[in-house]
Amino acid sequence: MRALFVVSLHELRSRLRDGTAVLITLVAPIALATLFGVALGGDDPPLRTTIAIVDHDGGEFPASVRREALAVPELEDILTFRDYTDENAAQAAIDTGEAGAALVFPAGFTDSVGAGRGGEMQVIESPDTPLAGTIARSIVDRISALVDARTLAAKSVLAAGMPPEQVKAYVEENGARGPTLELAGDPLSGGAVDLAVYYGSGMAVLFAFFVAGSSARSLLTERQLGTLGRIRAAPVPVWTAPAGKAVVGFGLALLSMCATWWSSVLIFGESWGDPVGVFALCLAHTFAATSLVMLVASGAKTDAQADGYTLGIGFVFAFLGGSLVPLYNLPEFLQHAALLTPNGWVASGLTHLASTGEGATSVAGPVAVVAGIGVVAGTLAVYRIRKGLLA
Repeated sequence: MRALFVVSLHELRSRLRDGTAVLITLVAPIALATLFGVALGGDDPPLRTTIAIVDHDGGEFPASVRREALAVPELEDILTFRDYTDENAAQAAIDTGEAGAALVFPAGFTDSVGAGRGGEMQVIESPDTPLAGTIARSIVDRISALVDARTLAAKSVLAAGMPPEQVKAYVEENGARGPTLELAGDPLSGGAVDLAVYYGSGMAVLFAFFVAGSSARSLLTERQLGTLGRIRAAPVPVWTAPAGKAVVGFGLALLSMCATWWSSVLIFGESWGDPVGVFALCLAHTFAATSLVMLVASGAKTDAQADGYTLGIGFVFAFLGGSLVPLYNLPEFLQHAALLTPNGWVASGLTHLASTGEGATSVAGPVAVVAGIGVVAGTLAVYRIRKGLLA
């Protein structure tokens, strides 16, 4: 372990003396994250959405819901309604992306609510369209409040002795004929992610490859200078040099990700979500990035070739994984391809944390997958380095 400590310390000193370590670890990712945040920051997603209406009732209540919802200032520019004949047609529209969610009004709903008997309606959602689901649930929450109020009013007048046939007319005369739909607060507040957060995390994920890649490049340089040969002749384990460089690359990459995260929060005031969850994703991605660059470097012949491999894997994974372009802007097949990269899982996990406010356990899946990628890549890297660079 002492030999590993000495090699790691020497590598760290060399990186700091070189000056590029500070540039690619701190200056470049923070500067680019800030520039992207200033230029493109704002609520995500800037989308329009369609909610399907299945009206088995045909009464005033569903029509009034539609009018009132479209009159809400927060919704007027993003929401449209579309009619469908039944639940199957609405579900098919959601599956094809024609609609994001559906509201189903059963037969007799208007009469039941008007008579104070209450009523039940159905919401059909899809995990692929959280914006539509958020709006649909907000509408239903307000409808439920109105239905409860009318039911209570009807029961009160019945208890006071009013004939049942007069209850509906009385309730309508003393309240709105349809629902007065005023959505409390911003219905999108639970599903929005500021693009400053998205691009800040994207730069952090991208530069983790470059920072760790510098250590992989250094390993090739040591071989060209003959240092690895001298280490093999010394009374220390042969894995000391690559392990020491990997440790330094991992540490600096983790520092880079955390510094970009903290600077983004301080500059833009936008949280990335639960700190424990964010750190777990950063830790897992740093491990995966270090393992991947060591793996690709193990097949390089020169340090320049190792640089090329690192740049290639960094930018390809960044594009496919949503670090440069938001995943929802990519074609569907590329959105699926993103799950083959650690970037895609980290982007998904960080978006979930930032948009939902849930804790670290909610991203246990992405953390496990990214760590698994690191284990597989690291195992292959150890094998190839032993058979190649250290042979």
